[in-house]
Amino acid sequence: MSLSLRDELRVVINREQIQVLLLGRKLTLKGKQSRIIAKKSYSYASGAESFWDDALKVLETALSELSSKPAFAKVVLSNHFMSYAMVELSQSLNGEEEELAYAKHCFSQLYGSVAATWDLRMSQDFAGTRQLVSAVDAQFLQNLRATFARANVKLQSVQPYLMAAYNNCQSHLQNHEAWFVLYEHGHLCMGQVSQGHWGSIRTFNVGDDWIEKLNEILDRETYLSELDFSSDKIFLWAPEYLKYEFPKNARWKIHKLAPEIPAGFAKEYDEQFAIAMCG
Repeated sequence: MSLSLRDELRVVINREQIQVLLLGRKLTLKGKQSRIIAKKSYSYASGAESFWDDALKVLETALSELSSKPAFAKVVLSNHFMSYAMVELSQSLNGEEEELAYAKHCFSQLYGSVAATWDLRMSQDFAGTRQLVSAVDAQFLQNLRATFARANVKLQSVQPYLMAAYNNCQSHLQNHEAWFVLYEHGHLCMGQVSQGHWGSIRTFNVGDDWIEKLNEILDRETYLSELDFSSDKIFLWAPEYLKYEFPKNARWKIHKLAPEIPAGFAKEYDEQFAIAMCG
């Protein structure tokens, strides 16, 4: 016996592609279960400035083509849209409002006046420690919400790709001191993780030869790191490269992370839709 529930929509917005995953849901004696109704990707050519405008136009088209009306949507934003920083939050700061104001000050020091237009979110960590703070253009978020509102779909959550991937494989990292490296096309995000807590974060562009140069990249980034961190463990999130052989190196121990997806999705698993299937 089962009870049908309204459909769920998962959307991943990348720099030049939007991925849409429509899920049918039902309530059974074993709990909520989902099945994939449809999945589709939409490519677009992004402009040099405010390239999210192009993404939202394509998203509007994608929403109009849905075979059924979902009750809600979850969105993951590519790291191409995000900026990150580690912020030292003093215990003398009085509450979330002061912490956020201080974080905005830190971002303005790092990124300049453009940071004044960004929406900031802090990770929930121990008070008085370095916090991972993410930022995205506030106008982008406002227009994203408006796009879903016009389609009459509730936007339940918006999450950076970094956090979506990290949360999916956190169980592998929480007892280690290691480097967490996330690959997207043309882009790497690399951070120090110690017992499940972030110590540093860096994002930078890479070429198509990033696999061949990975050891060189790791050597450079660890040298530039501001923290004393000697771990040789690399946990790499790059679902499309799970079957690739990475160059051997005496220093680095690379562990490729396989996305953890619901058992019901196993037969339909598609590495290009990995992050959408993880949600």
